[in-house]
Amino acid sequence: MNLKILSLVQLQCLLLIVLFTLIFGLVLSFDEGSSLAADITSNQPQVVQAPVTGFVSTLSDEVEELPSDLIRWSTYWQLCWEPYPEAKEYELQTVLMEGKSPKLKRQSDRCFRIQAASNENQKSQGLLNRDLILLMHKIQLGYRVRAVLDDNRVSEWSQVMAVGATTTSELNGTNNISFIKD
Repeated sequence: MNLKILSLVQLQCLLLIVLFTLIFGLVLSFDEGSSLAADITSNQPQVVQAPVTGFVSTLSDEVEELPSDLIRWSTYWQLCWEPYPEAKEYELQTVLMEGKSPKLKRQSDRCFRIQAASNENQKSQGLLNRDLILLMHKIQLGYRVRAVLDDNRVSEWSQVMAVGATTTSELNGTNNISFIKD
């Protein structure tokens, strides 16, 4: 008797799966979806030649002295670029190892700044693990930039710039360090 009940349940499950497959197929076969896709692509901006160029990326450190001979520090990565002719704004896209983010950050400024590393540790240890944290970001995280123009036009995307990588010699081998006092 248990075998008959089990077979009946399996048969009902199989019928439900077939029914859902048919319904799903019918939903996908409607032609309204293709017109919606055409509307979305017609709203896409027109891409003009020449990407944003002239990138300069730098690192700067901020260190705050704490009680008990501790420090709290942060390293900021800043990316700047040359002005793009006729640009009204700029869009930045996050690029991860897994792919490009669909969300874009829009700004009017030609520089973008992000905290790339931070820690709290003994003052005698300096900026503990800073280089390791920055190396991890260089491997995993980057940004690319494009200019936003009038009439639904944008520039090509720039090359991807890795967070933590610099285009300058960091002030001849020394870091740009700011000390913060309470």
